[in-house]
Amino acid sequence: MAPMTALPPRHDFGPSAQDEADLRGHAAFAATQDPLALAAATWFSRRNDLDAQGQAGFAAWLAADPLHAQAYAQLQGTHRAVRRIPAHVAARWTVPTAAPAPVSAPRRHWLRALPYAAAAMLLLGVGAGGYRWWQQQAVFSQSYATARGQRLAVALPDGSKLQLDTATQLHVTLYRQRREVRLAHGEALFLVQAKQGQPFNVFSGPVTVTVVGTQFSVRNTLAQDGQLRVAVQHGHVRVAGARQEQAELTAGQGVTADAAGNLSAVASLAPGSVAPWRDGRITFDNVPLGAALAEFERYGDTGLLVRDPAVARLRIGGSFSLTQLDRFAAALPQLLPVQIVRDGAASEIRMAPKLQQQAPSIQLPKKINTNNSYSQVRI
Repeated sequence: MAPMTALPPRHDFGPSAQDEADLRGHAAFAATQDPLALAAATWFSRRNDLDAQGQAGFAAWLAADPLHAQAYAQLQGTHRAVRRIPAHVAARWTVPTAAPAPVSAPRRHWLRALPYAAAAMLLLGVGAGGYRWWQQQAVFSQSYATARGQRLAVALPDGSKLQLDTATQLHVTLYRQRREVRLAHGEALFLVQAKQGQPFNVFSGPVTVTVVGTQFSVRNTLAQDGQLRVAVQHGHVRVAGARQEQAELTAGQGVTADAAGNLSAVASLAPGSVAPWRDGRITFDNVPLGAALAEFERYGDTGLLVRDPAVARLRIGGSFSLTQLDRFAAALPQLLPVQIVRDGAASEIRMAPKLQQQAPSIQLPKKINTNNSYSQVRI
């Protein structure tokens, strides 16, 4: 029997076929990536397996350009963000891992895993950014508006309810972690459904109102009288104005702001004064007659004019029906020292002659102070 011929010794003259495939795969992957991001991902994927020489190389790479350190720091931040992603969300960005390297070739393991590890970090970076992007996407977005004299009730998908007063425009946007309403003008009453971790913010002019669950109204008539008002019927809200001013409001309290966002002192509200228009009424508390007429005009034509500044300054208070403006006009001579004079298609409110006794047209409970011409009544 011929003696067995020993196999020739194996010589490692160059990379194996698998090594060459790995290098080709890595080159193909690298060609699609930003070189700086790929280098940062490569160093990050090797961070736990660097020997002294590798540590020195890593330090030299960081020191070579400030952008290197910046890219690596961003990748570290991405990694921390990824670790906070819920498991069911992270599963959407699952990255296949490399097959284990043969035990006989441990030196090639990091090379074969490198494209996958780098890809994993880059994809997780996209995943973290995608998760943040996903959180910022609205789940509901809708604009609402009422015309002059119109009111509107709105039920939102989160269980909150809105009631819009006359000539009101707002936009509602619901996100996964917050809810926002932007009130352009007009007035709205908010009945907010409490939701843990989902604050409800109302932005109007220079003011932000933040609440978790309560009932309150926000009125923006900056264009008419230069004021923005917040009134709370139930619960607790925080009103933020200019220069980090804040006011904490509870039930029965209100605050006003001007166009610059300066907040007034917190004031107590009269019972039933929060959004009385829900019941078809309008309420005044010692306001100038000119301002009262302007408020009525928000709901419709009154047919009443005031040309005399002295008449416009007369003060009035009370609760009046929005559907019976004629009664308001008929009551004025009984409440204030004025007379109604027909002037073409409109009626002008003029100062009454000092000694003229006007016969009452209707019987009204009244309180008149001739010093400041202030009257309080309900009709």
